[in-house]
Amino acid sequence: MAVYHGKSAKVDFGGVISFTTAWSLSTSADVAEATDMGDTWKLFEAGFDDATVTVEGHAATERDTVGQVTGAADTLKCYIDATNYFSFNAFCTSITETANLNDIGKISYSFEMDDAAGVVYA
Repeated sequence: MAVYHGKSAKVDFGGVISFTTAWSLSTSADVAEATDMGDTWKLFEAGFDDATVTVEGHAATERDTVGQVTGAADTLKCYIDATNYFSFNAFCTSITETANLNDIGKISYSFEMDDAAGVVYA
């Protein structure tokens, strides 16, 4: 995969999340030790895959933030450019808005994966 720049990135969760300034994707896989007495090497078994996404952006008065945390899974797409993206079904688990005297309002979304297929790159 070639190097990419975040300038044209965007996030879609049942519609484009406007005023996005950054997103980060973290993936992980559980591993369980399965070593028995008498084994000469440690043995491991693959467990569950997981992914979380954090989206940062500017707050906006026309945004219905409570309506965006519906408790229903939807397809989350994190674009790295105009056509390529990472995708999976996710829940929006929290939205945090902050206001600062010396800056514009900020917003942060947290997503958790809910997809047996895992993260897909398209």
